[in-house]
Amino acid sequence: MVRPILPKEEQGESPPELDSVPEARSSKRRCVSSACIPCRKRKSKCDGGTPSCSTCTAVYHTECVYDIDSDHRRKGALKRDIETLRERNGALGIIVASIRSSSEVEVADIVQQIRADENLEAIAESLKRSVTLPGRSDSQTLEGEFSDLMGKPSLDDSGETRHYGHSSNLGLVPHEDALPLRNNNPSESWTRATQDAEFVGHLMGLYFCWQHPFYVLFSKECFLHDMARGRSKYCSPLLVNALLAAACAYSDRPEARTNPNDPKTAGDQFFAEARRLLFENENSSLTAVQALALMGSREASCGRDSSGFQYAGRCIRMALELGLHLCFKTAGNSDLSPTEIEVRKITFWGCFTLDTAWAICIGRISQLPRTAISLEKPTIVDAIEYKPWKPYVDFNVPGAPGSEEPSHTHRILRQLSLLSEIVNDTVYMFYAPRERFTSKRLLDFYARYTRWYKALPECLKLDKTSLPQVLCLHMYYHTVVLHLFRPFLKVHLLDSSVSPRGICTKSAENVSSIIDTYRNYYGLRRVCLLMAHILLSSSTVHLLNLPNPSATHDLAQGIRDLKEMSINHAFAGRCLRIIISLGQKWGISLPAEVQQATAAVSPETMLPSPTSGQFFTPLRNSPQLQPHQRRHSVTEMVLPTPSPSSNTASVPSAPSAPAANPTDLFWSPFPYQSMPLQVNPQSGPMDITAMLDVQLSDWERFNRDGFKMASVNDPVLGQPIFYEDWAQA
Repeated sequence: MVRPILPKEEQGESPPELDSVPEARSSKRRCVSSACIPCRKRKSKCDGGTPSCSTCTAVYHTECVYDIDSDHRRKGALKRDIETLRERNGALGIIVASIRSSSEVEVADIVQQIRADENLEAIAESLKRSVTLPGRSDSQTLEGEFSDLMGKPSLDDSGETRHYGHSSNLGLVPHEDALPLRNNNPSESWTRATQDAEFVGHLMGLYFCWQHPFYVLFSKECFLHDMARGRSKYCSPLLVNALLAAACAYSDRPEARTNPNDPKTAGDQFFAEARRLLFENENSSLTAVQALALMGSREASCGRDSSGFQYAGRCIRMALELGLHLCFKTAGNSDLSPTEIEVRKITFWGCFTLDTAWAICIGRISQLPRTAISLEKPTIVDAIEYKPWKPYVDFNVPGAPGSEEPSHTHRILRQLSLLSEIVNDTVYMFYAPRERFTSKRLLDFYARYTRWYKALPECLKLDKTSLPQVLCLHMYYHTVVLHLFRPFLKVHLLDSSVSPRGICTKSAENVSSIIDTYRNYYGLRRVCLLMAHILLSSSTVHLLNLPNPSATHDLAQGIRDLKEMSINHAFAGRCLRIIISLGQKWGISLPAEVQQATAAVSPETMLPSPTSGQFFTPLRNSPQLQPHQRRHSVTEMVLPTPSPSSNTASVPSAPSAPAANPTDLFWSPFPYQSMPLQVNPQSGPMDITAMLDVQLSDWERFNRDGFKMASVNDPVLGQPIFYEDWAQA
């Protein structure tokens, strides 16, 4: 029977119990964003109902469970994804900020952690505890405003910055007690010592050609710009006179000397004017820092190292007062222009490299540890880097070896700064030790030096350029490596094929080879002061390796080179005296070629050595260097010589015990000099025992630290080991 079709309005009403059932929807199935886990496994349709779907409840009567994390369109999952990304970005931000604010060595450590561990959050957490990161100031609170104020440098009336640490309150208000400035108009005259503008231009040409490219103490572009316009922000009479005083040493003109017949008086008139200006105006300024650095190096060039050291110390202290060693971008400072920030970078790193060279030359700690520096290296600007360099043509200056070359001024400053940071750590390791010294630490430092050398830009490799500043940079590298190993000439490194004596010999040979190139291209009349110390250091090794033919030739040539340099730097004459004095004290039989070179040195060329307490003191008779019979090899040189009364026949041919006690373990050519690697009768804070932290009779501790005293039959102290390839050393 067919059921009658009723009109719509006549259909029966729904029962009351069905009022709660949702109204039927369209036949199109609802799109479910994520099915429950049981329906997925059964591959059955799921309506996505919560807390349980109808399929699990009505059909299969099973427990219904949803995986919330699998649905990335749900708000909860999106929030979790956003939080994960935020944490990861925060970790990356900490790592990037650490790289920006850390030194090159610390950056290398961070990179190694990233390569070894993929957990960036753990790396970020460790960096937050060990690295000082640029802080975010909360200026909405009183504490935040006070923190910003404490971290911001203070400005005095002259516009110069003053840095005060958090423990000081002097930077909370502007400094108003500065000494009054003298009324001088720099546009009228930059110097009173001469009115000859052509002569001033000649001296500046010499300075910017031969000294400035290696020791970049200021921005040449900003200096010349302000000098031409009579402005005193980046140029001052003090800086101009200090520069001209240093440049006079490179000039052969009679007017460069107060006594035309005495080269030692070169620049005295400008230096006296600089001292007058420094005394009249003792305010700290950027140009004063630069001038003090020049005055210190000029005094050292004249052989007055004590006076030069005082100027250099004042230079670093003034740089610290001005906060040149700090990165002001992280200190919330907005009062410095980008140009001034860049000039401050150039000035500080130039002064830092000069201070480090002072430390290595005189054997003292640097005046500023590397760890106190947060300043970035100067920016490399192609417009400046590719400005051509060519020798300044004047009297007795050879022509260029080829066409003009890009100067690479700031690139050289950057690499010299990186090298100086390693030298700074080395000096503190030697002269201010904080932990026991081991052969592993020695080899770690050697690895840092070799990494720096291998990472040099291609444009600074010896086979790519012949710039004098690049040649000097390479010689400086070989010299600091030599100084790293020279105290260990009497030591064999356990569990290592590295030979301290072999490396010292190869470093000295490399210096001699590079200086031959320098001499052939440019002559030695106009060299930077550091080259005199470089020659002195390499000559001490050549002296030990006599009568080796190569050492004989290099030593004789080094003596002749120092004589030529003494016209420019009186300090080179003192270096000559030291070499000749060492040969006499050691009783070395000099080969004929060396004797001819020393005979050609006039007595007035050799400056007298300073009094005791200053560096390179006259050698006195000591147990280490008592004159004995003539010696002919380095084995006899560095090993203790038996007394004449001893019975040589009783000495065993293959001794099983060390040839000397631990007090003779380390060697230095300059005893009585507060040398850290020289054991003196009275131990002091700079004694070897302070660095090694062992009793002098504890041979087992020495062996555990990786050292062994070489015996007479030890091949380490046999004939010199000559390497065909530097990498073998």
